[in-house]
Amino acid sequence: MSTSPSIDTNGRISKDAKIGANVRISGDVFIAAGAEIGDNCLIEPGAIIYENVKLGANSYVGAQCILGERLYGYLSDPSYVNPPLIIGETSVIRSGTIIYADCVIGKGFQTGHRAVIRENSKFGDLCSFGTMAQSDGHIVVGDGCRFHNNVFIATYTTCEDNVHFYPMSCTVDSLHPPCQKGREGPYLESNVIVGAKVLILPRVRVGNGSIIAGASVVTHTVPAGMVVAGMPAKVIKAKAEVRCHVEDRPAYEVAAENL
Repeated sequence: MSTSPSIDTNGRISKDAKIGANVRISGDVFIAAGAEIGDNCLIEPGAIIYENVKLGANSYVGAQCILGERLYGYLSDPSYVNPPLIIGETSVIRSGTIIYADCVIGKGFQTGHRAVIRENSKFGDLCSFGTMAQSDGHIVVGDGCRFHNNVFIATYTTCEDNVHFYPMSCTVDSLHPPCQKGREGPYLESNVIVGAKVLILPRVRVGNGSIIAGASVVTHTVPAGMVVAGMPAKVIKAKAEVRCHVEDRPAYEVAAENL
């Protein structure tokens, strides 16, 4: 079996890009000089991969994706050099997704369609970032985190391992918008579950294993292992006290095992 890459003749692939074995590149794909594509990758029509992008082996890039989107300095600095974008192996980047330069993303990463990840975003291994979700950059995310569709993660937000955000929830980083001074996003410890349409305000710390009920507004620190709800969110009970409505067990026991 041939290990040579399969490249559609309509593609614009720089001779200075490094293309691994068994890579399949569809038509109208642009790959800039200095990009590195690992073995066994599939890149669909219309994808753009700018310089200094490193795509791990066995990854998939959907149609019309942009990887390594150039930063603002590209427009004004004649000596601009695009910072690296590193995406780990076995990642799935679905159609229409834009990931900026200067990001580091671990293995097994997945996006939905049309997700946007701004510069200086760091993700651990086995994370997912849903359809039309957006990171506004300068965030730190641990392993096993999941962000559903239409989630917005503001700059300077930190998530430890196994944090789950459900649809249309968001964080913010400015105490007095549009003021830019003293911006700082919230900090979510491991195993936090954030319900749909939740708003988490700046500088809030959400404790390990806590649950934020849907449509809550979190204005103050949340103790570990608690369920909070409301606008503003208040402690309702300990997570361990919440029972499943279907089976006789703690409600979040199975969810925690699957994180």
